[in-house]
This record gives sequence, structure tokens and C-alpha cells, in this order.
Amino acid sequence: LREVRPEDVNESYYHWMNDDDITRYTESRFYPYSKEQLHAYVTALDGRTDSVFLAIIEKSSERHIGNSKLGNINWIHRRADIGIIIGDKHYWGKGYASEAIDLLSEYAFSKLNLHKVWAGCYIDNIASIKAFEKAGFEREGIQKRHVYYAGEYVDVVLLGKFCETCDS
Repeated sequence: LREVRPEDVNESYYHWMNDDDITRYTESRFYPYSKEQLHAYVTALDGRTDSVFLAIIEKSSERHIGNSKLGNINWIHRRADIGIIIGDKHYWGKGYASEAIDLLSEYAFSKLNLHKVWAGCYIDNIASIKAFEKAGFEREGIQKRHVYYAGEYVDVVLLGKFCETCDS
């Protein structure tokens, strides 16, 4: 993982964020994005204290294959939510998501001193739920009919992970 840089907003990144298959379980799916809008988003997140936006880089090729984000960091309650997208479909189903989730969780606990990280996944997004569980997250509950998806309201699975070594 490394910071997302303005130069990461290239043709591939633009394609990811406008591909219905890639964004189908994200809140980004509702709007088409221009490269300028994506660049502005990346620039706006730089230096914020309530979020950390990181690129997922495949080590051997140094290829930018996706993004991860710690968002809504609450410094009082020491928690944040995690979002992730593997934009390059060639890397789907190969463990990159769970590895990125694990690395981001460790960063949240060891560097930011957070107590908990959590995520919400659409109930049909089996791959994401499995990736979070593989990274040590546990199911905490269900938000019934919480999001509108594919013409109906669907449930969201809540998953969380606690820092077991952090001070109280």
C-alpha cells in the first residue's frame, strides 16, 4: 500500500471507476466520472485527518491494481470504516483484497492507534465478505433493507475487527 497520487488517475483508473461490473457494489456506481473529477477527488483527500486513501500496488510489477480507504476516522472513539476496490479484474479472486484489508487494518492499529475498523458489504457481495473474513473480520450484524440495489432494497452485512494489542 502507498498513498494515491494524482498521477495514478490515468486511463486505467478512469476505466475502473466507470465500469459497472467493478463498481456495482459501491456507492460510486451512481455517477459517471471524468478524469478531472477523479483527479480532484484524489487531490482533495490528500492531507485530510479524517481519512487515509491508499493505492494497492502489486509488488513484482509495481502495478496499481486498486484502492483502499480508511474513512470517517473518529479519533475520540478510535474507529474507522474500510472501503476497498480491486479495479484491475485480472487480480480478482487472488487474495489481493484480503491482503490489502489486512495491511490497512494493521496500519490503522499500529500507526493510527485505532481500536476498531469496520466495513459494510452488500449481502450479495460474497467476494468482499469473504475477503474481510479472511483478513480477520467478524460479522457483527445485518442492516436490513439498507441500500437500494438492482431494483430492490437489500441487506448490508456489517463486519468488524478490533485491535487486540492496543491500549484501552
